[in-house]
Amino acid sequence: MNARKDLVSGQNITLAHHDLHVMIIPAQMPPDLALDTSAFLLNDKEKVGSDKDFVFFNQPSRLDQGVELDCNSHKLTLHLDRVGDQINKIVFTSTIFQGSLKGLAFRDVKKITVLVKDFLSGIELVSFALDTSSFSETALIFAELYRHQGNWKFRAIGAGFVGGLEPLAKHYGVDVGEGESSAQPPIQPASPPKPINLSKVTLEKKGQSISLDKKPQGQLGKIHVNLNWNAMPVKSPGFFSRPKAAGIDLDLGCLFEFQDGSIGGIQALGNCFGNFHQFPYIELDQDDRSGTSVTGENLAVNGDYWHLFRRVLIFAFIYEGIPNWSHADAVITIKNSGQADIEVRLDSHRNDQMMCAIAMLENIENRVVITKLVDYFNGHRSLDAAYGWGLNYASGSK
Repeated sequence: MNARKDLVSGQNITLAHHDLHVMIIPAQMPPDLALDTSAFLLNDKEKVGSDKDFVFFNQPSRLDQGVELDCNSHKLTLHLDRVGDQINKIVFTSTIFQGSLKGLAFRDVKKITVLVKDFLSGIELVSFALDTSSFSETALIFAELYRHQGNWKFRAIGAGFVGGLEPLAKHYGVDVGEGESSAQPPIQPASPPKPINLSKVTLEKKGQSISLDKKPQGQLGKIHVNLNWNAMPVKSPGFFSRPKAAGIDLDLGCLFEFQDGSIGGIQALGNCFGNFHQFPYIELDQDDRSGTSVTGENLAVNGDYWHLFRRVLIFAFIYEGIPNWSHADAVITIKNSGQADIEVRLDSHRNDQMMCAIAMLENIENRVVITKLVDYFNGHRSLDAAYGWGLNYASGSK
């Protein structure tokens, strides 16, 4: 495990991890101070290519470039492998809403800590603590990510900027329109985000993420995860090859972790089918040994208890049959009432491995954030180690 690197202004570090959380943590927040966190995706001219490259409270996501902002918690989620080549740098800033009008500045916050964590494991990678007790400015450029010789590097900056969000945005080439005076602070959004209006969303690339929309009172109901595949090869293995008597028995399962640290697994192996209405609030409905069932195999996660979860890792493994993921044509579909179906296909293959980590469902501010993984392993232990779960395993059968 890598030790966290603590930086001071001007220092930089190469990042080995490309799926990140960048968190802005103020030491104190006076009751009338509203902090706006933003990100600017800049080209090689140090400007945004379009206004879409300005991520802020009225435009909190640029998912095609792997950047998403949670305004209330001042946290950015980044998937750097998705950032297009035209983006050379990502600059992180904070401004105080109507700071000049209210007589507020960053000195009232006292100190800001920037914490960079690995998206999947939660391991702290980089920290940058900035003393702002003497800052009279209402805007702050606190850090940046930039490309250097094929890598991404993080640089601690901590520079004050005269003016608020509007002049800062203009500095980076954003057409701000009516300006800050008509904007609303992120803690009081004018309206909830519109639900996805597509019938199906496919996560195409490894590391790509999407969020389920929140619902009133946080009641998500059933989050339905379906696995379907072809048990018998759909492609000829060779003109002179003999047909195999047995097909592929592909099993759906998951690992779960709760906010209180409770961990466990759901799968047919060992008859660990779970319970939808009681802990662990996940249930596997059947073990399709043939791969011919119309409904496949299904996991149900009780979304009404999602606030108790930290993360759920969806996996599949070949219990019987020769590892042949390329012929299995497996796909999981995640369904939730009133929302678009989310599809993850096992479209990259490792036919020497028995197990595939397909998707991660993570609780971020009580939202369900789904990330495509499609990583292959030789068994439960190696998958567990890769994602830092910490379960003990013994041989089993079904």
